Formats: sequence, C-alpha cells, structure tokens
Amino acid sequence: MKTLCVAVVVLSLISVCPAASLACQKLLEPVDTDPDISGTWHFIAVSTKYCWVSTIINVLFWPSIAVDVTAKDTPNIYDANVKFKVYGKCVNESTSLHYANHNLFKANSNNAPTGEADVLLQTGCPDCVVVKVVDVITILALFSRRKIVDAAELKEFETQAQCLGWSKPLVLNTDHDYENCISLDDAKIDMKVGTTFFTKMYDRVESMYHKLNECFKDTVLAYLPTSK
Repeated sequence: MKTLCVAVVVLSLISVCPAASLACQKLLEPVDTDPDISGTWHFIAVSTKYCWVSTIINVLFWPSIAVDVTAKDTPNIYDANVKFKVYGKCVNESTSLHYANHNLFKANSNNAPTGEADVLLQTGCPDCVVVKVVDVITILALFSRRKIVDAAELKEFETQAQCLGWSKPLVLNTDHDYENCISLDDAKIDMKVGTTFFTKMYDRVESMYHKLNECFKDTVLAYLPTSK
C-alpha cells in the first residue's frame, strides 16, 4: 500500500509539472494578433524583477497612471499622453510610439523605432494588454480599458509574473480623476516637511513599512544557500 501511495504522488507530480510548464510557455508568448492600442489605458498592476523596485513604488508613492493613445496619420505611429497622479498631484508626459508585430518602441523625430522593444504578451483578459517593458527598469505591466479588473484576471497576471520568477504584482491606485488635480510643477512648495504632500507620504510609509521588511527578508533568503 505504501508503494502504491508513493507511485500515485509521483504520477501526480509528473502530470502537474508539464501542465504548469505549458501554461507558462503560453503566457510568455507574444500576442497572436496585434490589438488596437488606441484609446485610454489604465495601469492596473506591475511586477518587477526585484521586489524592492515595486515595493518602493508602493510604499512611497502608490500612484495612479493612465495612458491616452492616439493613432497618427503615419502607419504604426501613435501619440501617448501618460498621466501620473500621486497624493492628489498630477504630471503629464507625452511621447511618440512605434507599434507593429507585437513590438512597441519609442519613435524618434523621423518616426523610426528606437531602443529596446517592449513586447505585448498573451492575456485572457478581453480588454487588457500585458507589456514586458525592457528599459532602465524591466517590468511586466498590466493595462486595461477598465479602471479595475476582476480577481481571475489579476490571478492570471500574477501567474505570468511567477513564470518569469519576478515579484508578486503590485496593484496601483485606482483614483483616475486627473481633471481635478493640481499640477506637480505648480506644487513644488508643497514638498516641504509638514505640508500636505509630505504628510500624506509620511503616513503612507508608516502604514506600509512592513512591506519594506518583507521585501528585504525575501531578498536575503533568495541569496542564502539552500540546505540539503
């Protein structure tokens, strides 16, 4: 009986591991068909190769981010207006994009692609895009036309991050009211100690400090030799 139990466990592991491997292989493939990227996209969640990157974003800022993408007359060229909101203050940045064959590049003044390609990966979410961004900081980003996605869609994105061996995704702030927002350029004085901006940041760090400890612990454990 004991031998039979061991055999059942081994067979179970053999059947589960290939299934998990196939799931990862599918989730990390580029999209089969390029979606229409025009319109407004809300930055839902992000995973990074090292947990401290997303943890610092979470603990210090917890931003809301949205991107308005507009197709230009030139094929494959788009204008992207990126909107950031942190503690009630906003900043906008614009850039030109070159998008074709599941690859997204920054476009130069001649509309030519530059730098490393950001790749659109597979997702089961019908109105989402998952982008693997290769830059100074490499990230996996989930965008949606909705401001909030459901638990199953977040779980799939978490699985993609796990397949890469990256950090557990951080869900960004869902406050996407960019109209009633003070420009950060006009609010520099608000950064002084004791002002509203600084106070909100301090309160956020105080309430989320345990996340820094968790990341530090996970980073140390990752570099410790495993016992045999």
